[in-house]
Amino acid sequence: MQFASTNEGNTQLSYQPSVVLKCRAAICLSIVFALSSGCAPDQKPRAKRTMDQLIAARAADDRQSNDDLDQSIDGVIARIKSDADAHADAHKASTAPSPVTADMLIISGGGDWGAFGAGFLKGWRTVHTGDMACPQFDVVTGVSTGALIAPFAFLGDDASIDKVLNFYRNPKKDWVEPRHILSFLRGGASYADIPGLERDIKAALDPETVRRIAEQGNRGRILAVNTTNIDTAEARIFDVAKEARLAGPAGKSDRIEQILLASSAIPGVFPPREIDGFLYVDGGITGNVLVGDPHVDTDSDGLIARWVQRYGKNTVPRVRYWIIFNNEVRWPPEVVAAKWTAVFGKSMTASTRSATLNSIRKLFLQADYLHAIFGADIEVRFVAVPDGWIPPKEGVFDKDTMNALANLGEKMGADPASWRTTAP
Repeated sequence: MQFASTNEGNTQLSYQPSVVLKCRAAICLSIVFALSSGCAPDQKPRAKRTMDQLIAARAADDRQSNDDLDQSIDGVIARIKSDADAHADAHKASTAPSPVTADMLIISGGGDWGAFGAGFLKGWRTVHTGDMACPQFDVVTGVSTGALIAPFAFLGDDASIDKVLNFYRNPKKDWVEPRHILSFLRGGASYADIPGLERDIKAALDPETVRRIAEQGNRGRILAVNTTNIDTAEARIFDVAKEARLAGPAGKSDRIEQILLASSAIPGVFPPREIDGFLYVDGGITGNVLVGDPHVDTDSDGLIARWVQRYGKNTVPRVRYWIIFNNEVRWPPEVVAAKWTAVFGKSMTASTRSATLNSIRKLFLQADYLHAIFGADIEVRFVAVPDGWIPPKEGVFDKDTMNALANLGEKMGADPASWRTTAP
């Protein structure tokens, strides 16, 4: 079951020194200016709250998150049990049905390298037969750029996959617009505004798309994205399918847009988002992938444990985790300049990638553990950009690079051999 987050920032920006090093230098300067100045003219002051009010708000948010998790797990169990009952009936009729399977898709962060993941989903849709064919997922999670892909992977039809792939194949110049330097140096919320990105996300999340997400959520499927609440310095996972249901018949997407933009808001570079009184930034800060069952012991909280408690070990369904890692497992080595900007960037890259890979390794171990305790048949597969792949151009949101990544993803997605079945 998803919803356990693991730490990795939006690593891909670290590989673009011409852009990111300027951002980092400006961020450091802004700290100095912010210490002696108030809010920037374009920055709305936030409401003051006492420590007691913040603690109470955090506790309420925790309760809501836990309630959402419980309802989501129970919804998935009900969905799988319905499939299992249908499977049993078909087996009695000797139709040799396929095993009952719960499929979980996990899409990582990775900035503009999300083009790889979008392309991979397109290629995977061409695999129609066999155990490696693209299934309908019971759970879809995404972080940062993965959060932008996740709603369309959740719907899963060709039109939805084409929509998100076209999004990544056609980056606009106004997706990221640097603010005036004075605004930033006086303590502005971010280095850049993202008017084009906001516009295109709003267009993609049209009312019909929101209504379809809500409909699928009503069938016991989960769509979740990770964000970082910087007021509490903790991860906050949003159930986007629930948010779509709350949007009502009109399918208003404003709140969902803010959640997705929060998940992909690179701290200091893209604007943070205030939701329900808390300030949110990139989910990759607290967890670049959402993997595994948060309760892997023998209590009754996890999906497998709840299933066994209710229906017994003999009926546990097969569970498959599919992880799309929008990055390379090992980045090509290089001689790093002895400058703070270069050292800082490469250090953050090493730290965040290692955290994500360790979480994937943990998922493999967790699968073995749940098999030993409950007899669960859990398969873990992941795919990544091949080690040593070099972007054709430097810079972020470059169309040539993003299309090269999308092409690579489509090719690998169409080949079942692309999936790795051993821990990295």
